[in-house]
Amino acid sequence: MTNRAKLWIALVGFLVVVGGMWGAIVALDLQPRLGLDLEGGVSVTLLPAPGQGEIDDEVFDQTVDVLRDRVDGLGVAEPELARQGDAVLVQLPGLEDQAQAEEVLQETAILQFRRISEVVEPADPDYDEVGPDCDEAFAGVPDADDEVVLCERPEGSDNRALEDPLEPDERRKYVLSPVEVSGGDIDDARARLDKQGLQWQVALDFDSQGEERFQEVTGELACEEPGTTDRQFAIVLDAQVQSAPQVDPSVQCEVGIAGGSAVITTAGQEEAQQLATLLRAGALPIELEIETTQGVSPTLGASALEGGLQAGAIGLLLVAGYLVALYRGIGAIAVVELAMFGAVVYGLLLVLGETIDFTLTLAGVVGVVVSIGIAADSSIIYRERYRDEIRAGRSVRSAADEAFKRAFRTNLTGNTVSFLAALILYLLAIGPVRGFAFTLGLSTLVDTLLFAVFTRSLFKLVANSERLAGARWMGLTRDVVAPTLVGRDRAEAPPTDGADTGEPTMTGEAEAVTASTSATAAATEAASASEATSRRGASRGGSRGGSASRSQSPSRSQEESAARSARERRRQRRLAAQQADAEADPDADADAGPDADAGPDADPDPDADASQEPRR
Repeated sequence: MTNRAKLWIALVGFLVVVGGMWGAIVALDLQPRLGLDLEGGVSVTLLPAPGQGEIDDEVFDQTVDVLRDRVDGLGVAEPELARQGDAVLVQLPGLEDQAQAEEVLQETAILQFRRISEVVEPADPDYDEVGPDCDEAFAGVPDADDEVVLCERPEGSDNRALEDPLEPDERRKYVLSPVEVSGGDIDDARARLDKQGLQWQVALDFDSQGEERFQEVTGELACEEPGTTDRQFAIVLDAQVQSAPQVDPSVQCEVGIAGGSAVITTAGQEEAQQLATLLRAGALPIELEIETTQGVSPTLGASALEGGLQAGAIGLLLVAGYLVALYRGIGAIAVVELAMFGAVVYGLLLVLGETIDFTLTLAGVVGVVVSIGIAADSSIIYRERYRDEIRAGRSVRSAADEAFKRAFRTNLTGNTVSFLAALILYLLAIGPVRGFAFTLGLSTLVDTLLFAVFTRSLFKLVANSERLAGARWMGLTRDVVAPTLVGRDRAEAPPTDGADTGEPTMTGEAEAVTASTSATAAATEAASASEATSRRGASRGGSRGGSASRSQSPSRSQEESAARSARERRRQRRLAAQQADAEADPDADADAGPDADAGPDADPDPDADASQEPRR
């Protein structure tokens, strides 16, 4: 398989993978998951309530886990919870009900099942003397082993129809026995409608221990007289009586309610869902107070997103204009590489949002914009390396191959440093900074892969095309890459007689050889004239003898000079031809020496040639 075929396979394979990813995105209609600063929502900062002493780190971390479970029950897409010192930062993108968020996060959700000893109605004369007033919050959590007096919730505990919440002095008071079953014995809680589809309720499922205890207690209550207080079972949540149901008359004495389930009747769907969420998550190990609450409107988030996208578009246009102006056609190819980089990164963000619930924040958008510069640097490194190879005398194809090897090493080193920095920042940072680190690290990996496959294949295919590589607008030829060097070579080569006839001109060493050859030829012509004069004198002398005639014949040194002159003329012609070939193909000039193409006319040993000249 040829190198050109391998390049085509790599390029087409890459395009098929990217096309498949975007085909799935369009088919599934995937949309990015936006964070609080882009979509709007609620941000809450929580602090431990005073008077709880020193809080252990393990207890604090457990509190954060419980809060996370509660927030997940609200149906918020990718909420963010992070501990910042002694505070907990909770961000709920897309949630508009700020009061609901505060209630769910601050509620301790400690559930208790207690027997009812007495119910004190507001009209009872001893109402004010029994327990604390209902407008005073119970301090802390009721002790499980103590008898306590608690008030019903403002919405009422017997599901009577109320237009408005009850005033403190209108709420019943309950004298309760110690805890029989605790919230820790609950395995699951879910909101649902009753069998008639009229009343919302919370269905509870107990674990094995809770199931056994609940059946035992309800069996004892079933033995009491129906309609009396002794048959009621109070459900207490956070020091308020949520409900005080009677054990159904169908329950047999000493048998109780089997199956490990119970039902809490609520006033509506929202309350049932919220209570189920609290019970599933469990009680908070510590009591929290809200320090600050901030709401971010969706309009402000949309404006921030639009501003980030505009900044990215402007930066991309400026980089594209610079690349085209500097590198011509291969600069336009670099713009195509940047477009492919953006398509791959954005597509991956959509896929990750669907698969791992990745949320794109404004800091993440900044990371993507910064990564555009990283991708542009990779393209520029490749093209500058290519120019260096062309200036060194390589051909277009050879320069493209060698430039990639050197540029990829540089690209890999730089991207490794960037990725490690992003990884450390992601592991150590909290909040939106992690979004910036994640997108920066992801973009760095994409840039490395893109450079090794897409950029390499596209650039080399263009360099291997004779039509594209030879076009001046593509910016690959030597007269475009290094016009200063080409202009200097032409300026040093004076015009010759062959300039108007299409013969190659000579510069540098060839010109010096020509001057030397001309001087040798002049000396040879002078020796020939002297020889002719001597011969004419010998003819007129007649009888002066053979010894005189031999003394006037040309010397051996003159014959050797003539032979050397002939060889120098042949050498001059070869150098002129080599100079013309070097201008057409620099690689050939680099690989061939001055006598590489001497051919059969070359005289490797001038003295040996001279020794074979005939004597006269």
